[in-house]
Amino acid sequence: MNGIVAASSSGGGIQIIAMMVIFFGIFWFLAIRPQRKQQRSHREMVSMLKKGDEVVTIGGMFGTIKKIGPDFVELEIANRTKVRYLKRAISSIVSEEEEEYDDEPEEQVEDAEEEATDAEASEDDEDEAAASDDDSETSRA
Repeated sequence: MNGIVAASSSGGGIQIIAMMVIFFGIFWFLAIRPQRKQQRSHREMVSMLKKGDEVVTIGGMFGTIKKIGPDFVELEIANRTKVRYLKRAISSIVSEEEEEYDDEPEEQVEDAEEEATDAEASEDDEDEAAASDDDSETSRA
């Protein structure tokens, strides 16, 4: 009888170890492996940085690389305004296509401003009309 109990308890220990190995395998493929791929691609991107590249930092700052050191880059963020960042703080290199997409023609901006002004004016007219209706109702009473 004691042999049966001992066999069943040792089988449970093997199952627990097997479940832990399976859990670690799943964790490896879902968390650790993608993280390592991302780190590897970031290291490659940082090693390919060169003077004149336009980059974005992890804080969202856009700048053009003016100087590259062993572990830092010097970015020009405006005319004659230079800042130093660690290389690992560079998030990505801005491509030419993204720059063209971000540049909005001035006509579109002006049209949007006119629409906003028109919408505000129509809201003001509606408020004045509602106020005059309220005044006429109170004068009748």
